[in-house]
Amino acid sequence: MVKIGAFGEFIRYNLVGIVNTIVGFLIIFLLMFIGFTPVLSNLMGYAIGSVVSFYLNSRFTFKSTQTTKAQVVKFFTILLMSYFLNLLTLQWLLELINPYLAQFFSAVVYTISSFLLVKFIVFKDN
Repeated sequence: MVKIGAFGEFIRYNLVGIVNTIVGFLIIFLLMFIGFTPVLSNLMGYAIGSVVSFYLNSRFTFKSTQTTKAQVVKFFTILLMSYFLNLLTLQWLLELINPYLAQFFSAVVYTISSFLLVKFIVFKDN
């Protein structure tokens, strides 16, 4: 098998992010359409999107052949940590720049931090 390296994994990680975002929003909008509250729809959409993210990243991005409980716990802990880094970055940047740019740069922090942590902690042996 040809090794594509960290850059290729980063590209695949972002492609998976696009897919799980689409899945998450489809679920959110479907649940709202059938009568669930926006908050519950959001929670369920993000939860299912995160599960899709774990599965696709483990198989497609990092080519993991087995899934352990430790990987699952680490993955979701890292998503939470990256979210808090995103939030801290956003709060800091909101004091300095346009809120739309602040959201963009905060998303970049989330994406890079979650990729690196997932690659070197969750799937480090792949």
